Amino acid sequence: MYRRRLYLALTVLAIAALTLAACGQAATPAPETIVETVEVPVTVEVPVTAEPFDCTGHTMAHLGFGHQFAFIAIVDDAMQAVAAERGVNLIFLDNEFSPDKALENAEIIASRGDVELVFEMNYWQQQNYVIAEVFRDAGIPVIALDTPVPGATYYGGDNYTAGKLAGQALGQYAIDNWGGDVGLVLVEQQNIAGQQALEARTLGIIAGIHESLPSLPDDLIVRFEGGVNVDEAREGVVAQLDAHPEAGHILIGMLGDSNGVAAAIAAEEAGYGETTRVAGMGGDTVAIEALRSGDPPNFLGSTTWRPENYGNDLIALGCRILAGEQVPAMVFVPHVFITSENLSEYYPE
Repeated sequence: MYRRRLYLALTVLAIAALTLAACGQAATPAPETIVETVEVPVTVEVPVTAEPFDCTGHTMAHLGFGHQFAFIAIVDDAMQAVAAERGVNLIFLDNEFSPDKALENAEIIASRGDVELVFEMNYWQQQNYVIAEVFRDAGIPVIALDTPVPGATYYGGDNYTAGKLAGQALGQYAIDNWGGDVGLVLVEQQNIAGQQALEARTLGIIAGIHESLPSLPDDLIVRFEGGVNVDEAREGVVAQLDAHPEAGHILIGMLGDSNGVAAAIAAEEAGYGETTRVAGMGGDTVAIEALRSGDPPNFLGSTTWRPENYGNDLIALGCRILAGEQVPAMVFVPHVFITSENLSEYYPE
């Protein structure tokens, strides 16, 4: 019964996702394709947790990624709850995991005339060039959540570091339980133009694997397309398992938790449950439930973004910007890799 409910929950999710976190996609219907090289940050800013300036009565807008996703639902709910507590008028619009909807919502908010600051969470990074122009023309400051928006303050994951934590955890598991004997490493990628954040996550997983297993040959690390939904992720993993029937012990790094849990279930059902371990990203309710229940047993854990903290951090950050305070250009959330062993330390029952 749990499996059936889990599959139902997973079918609406892509990240990690990520994550998330977290993780074979349709082309973005943006006006033009612009690919920009983004350097991987080497320092991590401490998230904003100090008491904010009084923002009572101010109006902000939160444009969410897509409330159907477990990670995003936590973020959306936290944002609205904290705004209500602090007297902020927070207008919420759902981007519905659609580049067209994201642009439409941006134009709606920009035309209102009463919005003082925008929290933008749009997966489709190419479209953010256009969205940035919409808000720039309207004179509205933007805080970009997890996916950069040109000219905006960034708040969210340090994708390379998060990926590296997952890769290190997978490699350490192999050392502790398999004597370092690994025949194949599968690493999810989402190879869509403009998704540099996800590429940093993929590269981080590979770097973490190399750090933990420095003698592992490069040709045993295989990147594959995970897609933007769990069905595509599952198909991608199964195809790779079928292509490497003699691999032995297999490590799998996924970009989001729903894709990660789906990959673990797919491997188990294909008869690889004992010989695979899967890591996800995001630390959302999908990962937490899987770790708490031990089902699937080959899901090792997740690099968490702590989405429940987004509301406190972001409303405070928005208030500081409206008060004219100088804030960091990039504010990274602290990452930690959670497993069944340390889960209660971060998410007590």
